[in-house]
Amino acid sequence: MLDANKKDRKKKNIPLIVEVAGLAGAGKTTLVRLMSQRMGRIFVGPELELRRINQIPIFVAQVTSLLPFLLQSCLTSRWFTWDELKAMAYLNGWTRILAQQATSQNMILLLDHGPIFKMATLNAFGPERLKKKGAEKWWNKMFEQWAHTLDMIIWLDAPNTILRDRINNRVQKHIVKGKPQQETEEFLTLYRKSFEEILAAMKSKSGPTFYQIDRASNSIENVVDEILYVLARNN
Repeated sequence: MLDANKKDRKKKNIPLIVEVAGLAGAGKTTLVRLMSQRMGRIFVGPELELRRINQIPIFVAQVTSLLPFLLQSCLTSRWFTWDELKAMAYLNGWTRILAQQATSQNMILLLDHGPIFKMATLNAFGPERLKKKGAEKWWNKMFEQWAHTLDMIIWLDAPNTILRDRINNRVQKHIVKGKPQQETEEFLTLYRKSFEEILAAMKSKSGPTFYQIDRASNSIENVVDEILYVLARNN
C-alpha cells in the first residue's frame, strides 16, 4: 500500500470520487460491482455514452472546444478514432458532470474506466501527435484538473501471467484474448508502463490518495473488504 497526500475536502456536498484502475484481468469491473452492492452509499459514476441522446451535446461541445488542439499540424500522425475523441471529450469536460451527481457529502462515486484509464490508453495507443511537444499543455491541464477532482485512485495489478490467464478464460472480448503469449506480454507491458507514467504524473500534483493492491495474493472478497474499510475511513 502506498498513500499520497490526501485532498482537502472542505466544500459541502462533494462526494468522495474514486477511480478503480488496472489492466484487463485485474478485476476492476467485478470489484466496482461488488462494492456498490455491499455499501448503499456507493454509486458507479456515469460514462460518456453517445447512444444516450442527452450526452451528444456534451460530446459535441467538448470536441469543438478541443478543435484547435486536435487540428494541430502533425503530418506523421494519424487522426483520432471515435473512441479516442470520446475519451478526450470525457477528460476535458466530465468533471462538471460528476459534480452534478453529488447529492450528499457522504456519497461515494466509483469510476470504472475513468480518467486514469482513459489517459493511460491515449498515452499508450493514441496518435503520435499526443506525444509531441504541442500536446504538453493539454496533458498538464488534464493532470491538474483530475488531480483536483479525484480523491482516491485504487490501483489493481498482478503479474502478466495471471492477467493473461484471466483474459483468456473470461467471457468478455479483449484485443489480446487468444493471442500468442509474446503478443499479450508486449501489450500488457506497454499498457502497464503507460499507467505508471500517468499515475506518476498524478502523484506529482499531490492530489488523490493512491492505494495499491496486489491481486495475485488477494481474493476479490478480501480486496472488497479492504477497500470498503479504506473508503469508510476516508468518508
